[in-house]
Amino acid sequence: MGLHIRYSRPVRRVSTYPSRWMQTYTRSNLGVGDPMLIWCVMHEGQIRWSELSRVIADPLNVMGQARDHGLIHGVALSLGPAESRSYIGAARDDREFSDAEIDRMAELLQHAHDIVDRTAMLRPILVEALDAIACGMTYDQACQTLGISRTALRYRLRMARAALGVEDNPNAIRKAIDAGLLNGISLSGLSKGLPTQPDQD
Repeated sequence: MGLHIRYSRPVRRVSTYPSRWMQTYTRSNLGVGDPMLIWCVMHEGQIRWSELSRVIADPLNVMGQARDHGLIHGVALSLGPAESRSYIGAARDDREFSDAEIDRMAELLQHAHDIVDRTAMLRPILVEALDAIACGMTYDQACQTLGISRTALRYRLRMARAALGVEDNPNAIRKAIDAGLLNGISLSGLSKGLPTQPDQD
């Protein structure tokens, strides 16, 4: 299960797939061509793996390798806007999931999606303040870029730290990146290191 994919990765991720499969999947970088993930990024809804092979190409043979690890009958569910989508992939070796089981997964996914959404959001002005500091700007540079005073910047950073439950800016930045609120590379970072006009007397 991946919750709120932002900047190409989920805010929260949980996997109970067999460890041997996870090692194969990770070692071979199968995520870049996983038909289930591709479908979930492109669609909302649900689809059984048996149908997936008809609509998404599998050049890395991800589904075939999954079958070799006992993941034979599977389902994918996806919901939420494209910029913050959540998904579940589930599989078993004995039979297809029933409609009732898939409906229950959909309920659980919606519940988890809603919970994480409430705990992982910051107001845009707070994200902007953290983003400016994250890309290495000084307070003066951040104030100039954001068009605010030092007092306003300190206030926004303090509010961001409080919302994230940390006491300093580095931990706030780290937590915001982990939550998918910052990607560590930003447009505002382009101004870092660029020459500026000297102050005029």
